[in-house]
Amino acid sequence: MTHETDDPDRIERTDIGASVEARLKRGTGTRDEETIKIKGKGETAEEAADEFEYLLEKYESEYSDRCRNIQPSADDGEADDA
Repeated sequence: MTHETDDPDRIERTDIGASVEARLKRGTGTRDEETIKIKGKGETAEEAADEFEYLLEKYESEYSDRCRNIQPSADDGEADDA
């Protein structure tokens, strides 16, 4: 949310509501490590938690395997396992 000021180069930001955030890291080596940040926002804590649950389910069902299957390309000096 922004608040208009007399100075067009300055924007004031006011946050209203709640957020839930989780940062996940899996893997131990340089090439098999992945870091994921999931954040849900809402006007209430309940809305933020609901959005977080939705995003977490979406990541688990759609994006986690896709992200794990991304391998370095031949241009990086590594073979592509996919």
